[in-house]
Amino acid sequence: MRRKNMIRLSVIPVLCTVLFSSGVCRVSAEEIHHAWDETNRVKTLRREVPTAITVYTKDASAGEVTHEEGVLDGVAYDILRARPSENTIVQVDYSETPVPLNQLRDEERIAQGYRYAGGVNAGYFSNSDEEYGKPVGAVRRSNEWTSWNWAANTPAYGNGFATAYINDGDLELKYHGWSWGMWLGDNSWQWWTGYTIDADYAVSGSFTYYADGIQQDITNGDHGGINYHTFGRAVTILAQKPDKQFLLITIYGTVAEDRITSFLGELGVSDAIRMDGGGSAQMVYETDCVQEVKPELAWTEGSVDTEPDEPAIGSVKVLVDRLRVRSAAGTSSAVRSTVMNGETYPVYETKDAEGYTWYRIGVSQWIAGQQGWTEYTASGESTAVSTPEPTPVPTVAPAQTAVPEVQSDPVIGTAEVLVDRLNIRQGPSTRTNRSGMTNTGKVYDVYETKEAEGYTWYRISSTQWIAGTDTWVKYTAK
Repeated sequence: MRRKNMIRLSVIPVLCTVLFSSGVCRVSAEEIHHAWDETNRVKTLRREVPTAITVYTKDASAGEVTHEEGVLDGVAYDILRARPSENTIVQVDYSETPVPLNQLRDEERIAQGYRYAGGVNAGYFSNSDEEYGKPVGAVRRSNEWTSWNWAANTPAYGNGFATAYINDGDLELKYHGWSWGMWLGDNSWQWWTGYTIDADYAVSGSFTYYADGIQQDITNGDHGGINYHTFGRAVTILAQKPDKQFLLITIYGTVAEDRITSFLGELGVSDAIRMDGGGSAQMVYETDCVQEVKPELAWTEGSVDTEPDEPAIGSVKVLVDRLRVRSAAGTSSAVRSTVMNGETYPVYETKDAEGYTWYRIGVSQWIAGQQGWTEYTASGESTAVSTPEPTPVPTVAPAQTAVPEVQSDPVIGTAEVLVDRLNIRQGPSTRTNRSGMTNTGKVYDVYETKEAEGYTWYRISSTQWIAGTDTWVKYTAK
């Protein structure tokens, strides 16, 4: 029989029946959950979990906890941001008996005057009937390991998982295991205690995207029974920026891992670890405790619609996808949006900085140019001038977005794209490879349609398809 949590391990029992206790924000949490074959956020908690990364705050008006939502490659994401202070705490919560995420909260913390602001699912756990909820790896609270059936939840030795440690508001990532015959742990590791570091909280994830300010996977690609590097499902991520701000991120569908890494890099994180995903990926936040903000990165905006009241000195054609639009002529300036391959913008000013030629294409909107990224044409010139190649290595890889003409098949209609960054795929399925992306306003001839996976697919060339919904694509039959 499963044993209850023990006080000596500082595991706080979860009050599953008390949802409106004193000091808690009114329960109007917007639960957001997504899994492999779903396309919409829902407001029903579908899976009980044993661990959570939770945010508590004493002063909701301080703006230390915010929520934002956006779209990355057509997939919805949400971010809870929390800046640790004397009023705001980020910690790991645990229940030996799994419960819905919105009930997995620390009643002792609430008794101290903190309010539950929200949280995300955390570590992996067993799905088997006999051991449902048994953590895979570490769960540490109040500087002590928790337990499941009297066995301590220490880091999983040698299973390819990394572990996140939180101590005094600082996130530290460690790996526990072997790689290619070499031990990657440090000398303080012991099987029964894990790393003997003084950490308030710990929870194991799978691999890392960033560690110590460097893009790296400290597991060296190792994995256990499931290779989460290629898992292809919804995902939860715990990250931190150099200023100690925590980011609790949920991505509700399949996004390529290199795109997630790029996304986290744009967010400016110094540490980021992949937590449990799939059907467990979920987020809860209390609207009374969390301030809604717009995304810091405008990944869903591909157009520049603010033109200054001055004559253009030329035009610039974009030759790569997702070229960043920044607020000033420098890589340290804020990212405002991105522009796409094939788009052309008026240029109002140029400036050479950091090895790039920068083009001002709107009010406080600049793009960096170099050979292969941009083609600049000065006013009055009939031929484009390629920007000279600078010293820096490009950070935006070109993507194929051109649609080859199809002349042998009859055209049955036209498809007008109504959204930015709509994927172009090699077949009528989300599981086929992407061959590029397209943006609002583009119109294509359609040679074939097909219903699949809840979408209407339109073939716009011999091997290229786009998925349509009423709000994504306007189809006109001939």
